[in-house]
Amino acid sequence: MFLLSFSMGGLSALDITWNNPQLFRKAGIFSGSLWWRTNNTGTAEDDNSRIMHSIIRAGEKREGLQFWFQASTKDENRDRNKNGIIDSIDDTLDLIKELKELGYSDDEVLYEEIKDGQHNFHTWSKIFPSFLKWAFPVKN
Repeated sequence: MFLLSFSMGGLSALDITWNNPQLFRKAGIFSGSLWWRTNNTGTAEDDNSRIMHSIIRAGEKREGLQFWFQASTKDENRDRNKNGIIDSIDDTLDLIKELKELGYSDDEVLYEEIKDGQHNFHTWSKIFPSFLKWAFPVKN
């Protein structure tokens, strides 16, 4: 079984899947609100207070879980650490790094970045077929 959603719902889909691996095997996070944090001053120091990153970092690999992430280059325009990459992409890539640190492989974590995509259903609908192919692979 899988769970997917968009924006804040994407964050929720990840959290619910992470905390209920007996119910869900795959999570689809479309432009997830992975910036959600306990400290929100708008500076790079806030990265240490990202809630989902902290939860993953403190956890252990949950065998059998898989994750599909999507972010778009025009999801937003903020760049709190001034590295030339918008925060939503940075937050997504950093969360993926946390999963990889726990031992998740490239086969268990997929990332799709949409050039010029925006934080809206039009963009998400374009990438949705890719998610479905990942969630329901055709076996020969």
